[in-house]
Parts: sequence; structure tokens; C-alpha cells
Amino acid sequence: MRAGDNPGMGHVPDHVVRTLWYIDALARRGRILTEAEVEAFARTTPPRDTAWSTFELLPDLFGSGPMRRPGPTLDYLKKVGWATVKDSEVTLTSLGRQVLAACDTEADAGTDSDITDVALDPKDSLVYVTLTRRLALAGAGLLVDPYFKAESLALIATTTLARILITASKPNAKTAEKEHAAIAVALASVPNASDIEVRASGDSSLHDRCIIGADQRVQLLGSSVNGVGKHLTAVISPPEDIAHAYRQKYEKLWDSAQRIEPQSVRTAPATDDVGKSAARS
Repeated sequence: MRAGDNPGMGHVPDHVVRTLWYIDALARRGRILTEAEVEAFARTTPPRDTAWSTFELLPDLFGSGPMRRPGPTLDYLKKVGWATVKDSEVTLTSLGRQVLAACDTEADAGTDSDITDVALDPKDSLVYVTLTRRLALAGAGLLVDPYFKAESLALIATTTLARILITASKPNAKTAEKEHAAIAVALASVPNASDIEVRASGDSSLHDRCIIGADQRVQLLGSSVNGVGKHLTAVISPPEDIAHAYRQKYEKLWDSAQRIEPQSVRTAPATDDVGKSAARS
């Protein structure tokens, strides 16, 4: 999508979409922007005939060239509930991420609606951007990833995924207990992670990795999210009969799984307590 080419969400000004993308793109790379940095980006007209910034995707998404000088964009984002500021650091709210996803989706209207298979190559510098966009296609969907780790929660929090299903006992109970404790703390501390529900299932049949979208489309993952960037893996869309089997199986496991409750660092329970909670599931 390029500046001025926003047919689906034309009522959202291009410079607002551009600013939403900037906040989100940096968050995916672990960089939380300050208020001053967001406003500097939003209010500065890019040089004529050069790319918006040094980030690889900006030329492809927004093009280059002159732009009208907008008003205070961050104030607008805060007023409409699309961004929040804490200790001068700016993050998108769940609503803001949904607006950004809607802009991307509707800007692509008229293209093939099928989700094409893709290989995630660790040598690709944009591998995490590609992964995030695939996850975002699921909307408020479910990620099934038995060996999901707390370190990956920040990436998931930049999408609109609402649920994550993990294992309660693999590779062994002690390791799983420690990871559950780390996830509980991350849910309470990572920006926007409180919008995500994580459950642990003790069912031994939980071993595949997949994404079940809010629209019921299924994507199969060749590895855990933690392994992306380390190993070559693929994201593929199975035939409908297989997709139906995945939806039926993992929705059933989700219903019977034990929720991992967010825990602040000060009140986080001992690992053994978390293990006992998981064991009761």
C-alpha cells in the first residue's frame, strides 16, 4: 500500500495509517517509541523522491514523495483509543492494532483471498515481519503452539490474536512449570499482552502447531514461533477436510485446558505453585 492508495479505509487519513504502522513496526523489533519520536515521524514531511525511512518495508507500503504536514497525530491516536502512553513510551492498543490490520486487509481488497503458502527463511532479514503478517491474517484467532515460550509473547502482542494454546507437560513437567510461570509474568508486563488468553492442555495429543483464524481459516506451522528465525519452516493452508479436523480437535482441547493467569513480578507465585495449578487442569 502506498500513500494515497488506501481504498478500503479512506476515512482514516494516510498519515495516521503511516504512524500506526511505524509504532507497530518498531514494537515488533523490540523498540518502544517515545512520544517525541512518534510526533517527529508523523509531522516531518519525507524528502521528495526518497523513501519514507530506512526500514525496508516502508517504501513498499507507503511509497515516497511529498506529503501534507499533519496536525498532532499522537493526540488524535490517544483520543480515539488507538494508542496509549506510559512513562512517555507509546504502544498501540488492541483497538489500534485492529484498525491497522483492517487498513492492511482492505487495502489488499480485490486480490486473491486465498492465503498462499510461504517459507520462513532464517536468512531473510524480514522473516519476523512476514510471520507477524501471517499471524495478523487470523484476526482474533487461536495460535496452537505446544512449546510456545514467554519470549515470543511480545511478537504475538503486536497482532490481534486473542488465544494461545500450549502444552501443560512437555518436554517434561518441570520445564513446562517454569515456562508457565514466565508466561504468567509476561502476560502482566508485556504491552498489550493482557488482551491475550493463554491456556495449557495436558492432553498428550497436543503436538501440532497451527493458527485457527477468527474466520475459521487454518494455517499449519512447520515449527514453534520460537523456532522462526532459527530454522527454515513453512506456513501452509491445508485442504478444508483437514482444516475442519484441526478446528474440531483444538477447540475441544481449548475448552478443557487450564488458563494461565497473568501475574505481576511482585506477586508471581513460586514455580511449584504454577505447576500444581497446571496439574489440576
